[in-house]
Amino acid sequence: MGNLAFKLAVQQLNTLDDHIKLVAIHPNFTAQHLLMAELIEQDAVYVRFEGVKLKQTDLQAQLEAALEAQIDSKDAAQAGLLLLDECDRAESKELDQFLVSLAETLGDSRAVIFSRYVPGVFIHKHSLADQVAFVPVDQSFMLWDYANRGEENTLLEVHSFGEGRVLLNGRSIENWDGGLPRSLFFYLVDRGMVTRGEIFETFWPNLTVREATNVFHVTKRKISEVLGIDLTAYWSGFYRVSPNIDLSYDVVSFTDLVQQSGVLSGEAASDKLVRADLLYSGEFLSGMDMEWVKNRRAELAQDYSEALATLAKSREDNGHKQEALGLYLRAAAHDRQREDIATSIMNLYHELGMYADALIAYDRLSEGLKDQLGVAPAPYIQALATTIRHDMEQAAV
Repeated sequence: MGNLAFKLAVQQLNTLDDHIKLVAIHPNFTAQHLLMAELIEQDAVYVRFEGVKLKQTDLQAQLEAALEAQIDSKDAAQAGLLLLDECDRAESKELDQFLVSLAETLGDSRAVIFSRYVPGVFIHKHSLADQVAFVPVDQSFMLWDYANRGEENTLLEVHSFGEGRVLLNGRSIENWDGGLPRSLFFYLVDRGMVTRGEIFETFWPNLTVREATNVFHVTKRKISEVLGIDLTAYWSGFYRVSPNIDLSYDVVSFTDLVQQSGVLSGEAASDKLVRADLLYSGEFLSGMDMEWVKNRRAELAQDYSEALATLAKSREDNGHKQEALGLYLRAAAHDRQREDIATSIMNLYHELGMYADALIAYDRLSEGLKDQLGVAPAPYIQALATTIRHDMEQAAV
């Protein structure tokens, strides 16, 4: 998830209380492999589970084999630090039973669990509550502490940057019973508050109100069946996310961070933009092609480009030209027609003596403007390109 989240993970690992015996590396933490490498260097016993639908006995046998091979003992209490990788190869209930048993035998050792899914026992087994920790935890990165949330409301995590991912109380929702329930789910979450008329116009503009009403209620019921809870509540003419749900939505978090950066300055503003950058893990719902998705995708891509450009300008002003250049290039990838971004890229390449790259950036801008708007770059950018060509020719003499 980036350097900031990685540092946070290392810091939290190093400050865990001694009574924490089971550490779950957060499944939403994208730098698990880096953290694994960091921990292996600490003379840890490493176990990579192999196979599919593993039982408790399979897990125990592979653990004991790894212990015997690496420390000449089958006793987990002798390991010191135990790394358990690919735990999601086990059946859920079998993994839960294995972890409960393991906690009883660790002694002064500690086990770190790597998995794509949250072990259910870490959420529901209250007898383990004071021995379990998730790392890293930071709500601004959508890294929730599942073990210590309480159970008042349902936690619904929605990741719309990328292909789209949904977790309910830490459990991934995979089967949507068709594409329409999934599409409507993301629409309702993204809109937050929407009228029935807006829903019908977006999804069923060619149906009569009666027909659209029937399809809507059937689809909404399917969403409730998939989730096991009602997603929305109806109030004053609007459908909105139910008050019984704690919604954690990456698009809202991203937008809030970008807006907060606009009223701050210096490093405080840059910190918000760095966090926003980490949340934008891909184009909005990249696997969907509905018109509302395309429009939202373009809107968020433009916001992201602006955020990157603003962060790049801050880095450039502080003398970090290489970092600024990288940020400008990423911003340009999301908005090929931004002349100000292209100019900054050309100027930095020019200053670094990378003339050919500067001219490639100019050609890319020219093509983008011609294809999308049918115009040429502004005269001052053309003049800059001419200066760069001259300097490149002089450097070659």
